[in-house]
Amino acid sequence: MLAVKINNLSYQINNNSILQNVSLELEQDKIACVVGPSGCGKTTMLKLIAGLDKVQSGEIYLHDNLVSSTNKHLKTEKRKIGFLFQDYALFPHLTVKENLNFAIQNHKDLSNNIDEIIEIIKLPKSLHKYPHELSGGEQQRVALARSIIAKPNLLLLDEPFSSLDLNLREEVRDDTLHLLQKSNISVLIVTHDPFEAMFISNKIYIMEKGGKIIQSGSPQELYNNPFNPYVAGFFGETNKFRGTVINSEVKTPIGVIKAPKELESKKVEIHVRPQAIKLSEESTPVNGIKGTVMASRLMGEYSFVHLSVLNEKKEIVHVHSHMPPTFSPDQSSAVGIEIDRSQACLLYTSPSPRDQRGSRLPACA
Repeated sequence: MLAVKINNLSYQINNNSILQNVSLELEQDKIACVVGPSGCGKTTMLKLIAGLDKVQSGEIYLHDNLVSSTNKHLKTEKRKIGFLFQDYALFPHLTVKENLNFAIQNHKDLSNNIDEIIEIIKLPKSLHKYPHELSGGEQQRVALARSIIAKPNLLLLDEPFSSLDLNLREEVRDDTLHLLQKSNISVLIVTHDPFEAMFISNKIYIMEKGGKIIQSGSPQELYNNPFNPYVAGFFGETNKFRGTVINSEVKTPIGVIKAPKELESKKVEIHVRPQAIKLSEESTPVNGIKGTVMASRLMGEYSFVHLSVLNEKKEIVHVHSHMPPTFSPDQSSAVGIEIDRSQACLLYTSPSPRDQRGSRLPACA
């Protein structure tokens, strides 16, 4: 059974397209994430699922039941949905326990859930505190607990970690994942942070400005086999090289990449992530490809190495590599370059004006 199924959902405000033919599926007891830049329509989609706004075009099903279409609108309170907003929306005049009790005031049979939830969110000593007496992370945990305490069939989370600082965000994100997994609730999250989506969800939908979903899949599928340059760059920096397929190969300044036969004579774009570029301080590298170190900086978990290499026309091309933190070559020194070809993606961009960015044949070498 699907917890959520959306068919061709479109929505406009003042003749501006907010969502365009969005289709999405969320399996029961799974976590899915819609990720995209701010203003691309993610929150609008959640409001339509929750019934806070009415559908203009398309259909929304919850657990195989039609709840929204142009001819039907099931009221929000009948959808059995939990919703966590960006600002947490805790009642400032109620204590932690009173906030939790409010969520089940019409479900007395769920009163035993409070003790269980309090144990999970690790705030037993804060029950009588007010929201302003809690840290940002504690407020987030209370808001999440209040969202799931009534055991909704579906939980919608709108940028749940965006207001937390970086260190606290990682801790709370980890706690949230454990809490959601223990709760066995279907969850749909929207965020602008692709790494947050990769950490917490089973399936990711990539949405671009204008409310279009351009690719979906597991975190591994999207990271390793992006549909187009937009998706490739969404999950972090890539080194980009352009070339033409000749004899099923594309020559780049850092090595040769295999290409499918159907792309013969086509112009393509190669995307190689910095961590896929391996460097050595050998004076004579095995493959004969060398670069010059422009700068090397320790970034904590890795060393960032900025290189210059020469292409076939003897033009300088800049390349970025991420190496282990112990790798620290001197500026202006020569290093050997090798590509982990399993992480090199070849993208053919259609020349059609209808799909100027759309890549027809992504392929990891």
